[in-house]
Amino acid sequence: MKPLKLGLRVWFTITSLVSFLVGWMLLSHAGKPTPLIPPDTSNAASGSTSSISNPLPTLQPLPSLDSLTSGSSSLQSLPSVQSSAPQSFFPTFRGRGS
Repeated sequence: MKPLKLGLRVWFTITSLVSFLVGWMLLSHAGKPTPLIPPDTSNAASGSTSSISNPLPTLQPLPSLDSLTSGSSSLQSLPSVQSSAPQSFFPTFRGRGS
């Protein structure tokens, strides 16, 4: 049993190292990903610094913390839930014993 366990450990170690090295080689030889916005070669060649033809969309600014805590009417409050009986968060198991 000991030689089998030792053989499996050696086999796992060798295959792990080989697969890691093969994956590392594949990633190192892979091509670079394409950029999100391709560079405009006509502007770079002429030396002009004009804006990008397709600008990225902008987001609306977030409201400040003061406006959120001042109780503005733009935010809706959550409805309150009234419970008459206390809730138990632990399930009760009703087994029939053996």
